Amino acid sequence: MTFLSTRSAGYFAIVCLLTTACVGVTPRADTPARTSAAEEPGGELARAATPVAASTATPVPRPQHLRLPLTEPPTLDPSLATDNASIDIVVQLFEGLVAFDAQGAAVGLGAESWDVSDDGLTYTFGLRHDARWSDGKPVVAEHYVWSWQRALDPSTAADYATTLYPVKNAQRIHRQGLDPRQLGVEAPGERTLVVTLEQPNAAFLRLASTWTMVPLRQDVIALHGDRWTDPANIVTNGPFRLVAWRHDSQVALQSRRDYWAGPPRLEQVTYRIFPEGAHEQVLAAYEAGELDTLGPGTAFEIPSAQMERLLADSKLRDELRTFPQSATMFITINHRRPHFQDPRVRQALGQVIDRQRLLDQVLRRTGVPATGLQPEGIPGREPSAWPWESVEEARRKLAEAGFPEGEGFPEITFTYNASPQWKLLAEYLQQRYKDALGITLKLEPMEWAAFMRWRRGDDWQRAGDLYRGGWFSDYEDPSNWYNLLWDSREDRGVFNSGWRHDEFDRQVREARGASDPARREDLYREAEQILADEYPSIPVFHYSVRTLVKPYVENFAPQRVLGLTPLRDTYLNDSR
Repeated sequence: MTFLSTRSAGYFAIVCLLTTACVGVTPRADTPARTSAAEEPGGELARAATPVAASTATPVPRPQHLRLPLTEPPTLDPSLATDNASIDIVVQLFEGLVAFDAQGAAVGLGAESWDVSDDGLTYTFGLRHDARWSDGKPVVAEHYVWSWQRALDPSTAADYATTLYPVKNAQRIHRQGLDPRQLGVEAPGERTLVVTLEQPNAAFLRLASTWTMVPLRQDVIALHGDRWTDPANIVTNGPFRLVAWRHDSQVALQSRRDYWAGPPRLEQVTYRIFPEGAHEQVLAAYEAGELDTLGPGTAFEIPSAQMERLLADSKLRDELRTFPQSATMFITINHRRPHFQDPRVRQALGQVIDRQRLLDQVLRRTGVPATGLQPEGIPGREPSAWPWESVEEARRKLAEAGFPEGEGFPEITFTYNASPQWKLLAEYLQQRYKDALGITLKLEPMEWAAFMRWRRGDDWQRAGDLYRGGWFSDYEDPSNWYNLLWDSREDRGVFNSGWRHDEFDRQVREARGASDPARREDLYREAEQILADEYPSIPVFHYSVRTLVKPYVENFAPQRVLGLTPLRDTYLNDSR
């Protein structure tokens, strides 16, 4: 099958990988501010941001300069980026072979065509002839080959090298020290990239759209070493270039006039750096007119204590925006515990939760009540197959399982990473389970690092009952949920719940490599029914983010995957 790329409205959708715990590279404390000539007084950036005096005859166009908040990015190296702050900037500076539009269709970025062999093992990409680096040199296939080999080289220490595991020999390179040149990717010509997979993988194009698989320049990194991402050194192939990085102050980007699809409408983007957790400070800067948006709502959230005031203010209320995320908060169940062996017990614990009340009155956050585990946009998802909320039905199921009104059911624990938000959740569950089911719930908060160690250790397996879980899509494909989270082969390294269902495993493993989309979705839908019946974890809500955006900012649309917000099509209108 050969696919030709056409540009579409959703063209710059970028999908990505990220787990709930992010690890980055910490900048050295003695690193000097990174600048370029363009940001010096009187330089190009200063001129772009300075309005011209208005005449009475002609309104002055609004400068195309977007200002938004961010935390300090640990790195701008695509191979090392694992946190939202780094990735938010990386996706403006770099692009890979393909992206996905709002309808889930692949569209070309670095590739203008691609062909998949009949056996699903070989992908041949035809690269765009007019794609160039920010120093004017052409982007060629060898840049992809070297970048992928570098990511898999153990000495690079790329956390998301696993993105490349479907490629032939990738795991052996990353885990066993095989020569990176043995990777199943080659460049028979400057405009041709051939990728060979270990086995058919229907999600490969989704993986190829992530930042870990963008091209990089060997000559630039060899010349500058760890300093290759300094503004004076970095060479990028995306719609923006880096012109300033002043640590703990700001990161500045400028549009590329030579970008193959034409320059972005924004001329300048300034990320103002705030400390982590500075939600109130960021909101104050927005209300003072120092920011054009609070951002995608991932780095900085609207403080819950301020929400009532914002909703009462007609101007600010109109600037509120809510964007869904491909993510679910759920409660992980320890299936090794004898009192959780009956699925009716697990269902009862889920059916007594009043999810809308929990969101609106307890957590006071945006979100969508979750009946099932998979969020919107994941093929195979079928929320109607799952048991819905009903205290009466929950009590009946608990009684049928041998625990009428909770009689004979042991005290159980709910463990969570300590935070005000999850403390409210824990206290709600404690009261709800006691009142509705007669079950006593003991609360056990832990600091984040200890919590992550505990969930993977013997204490959880031996004596834990429930803990706060959750997942944000790495990329919007069913394999990132059904296979990665619920296949028993993956369980120990992900949520360590101990749940196993052989028929479910068989179906999702067949679905992962199925080349026929209809057959693939049917297999995942059958697997979804098993999840609904078995209820291995308790779905609570699907995440969404709420942010503030000035009325003159157009096409600012955080994506479902991690709230990443490509700015290629964003602009500022002239409304006052």
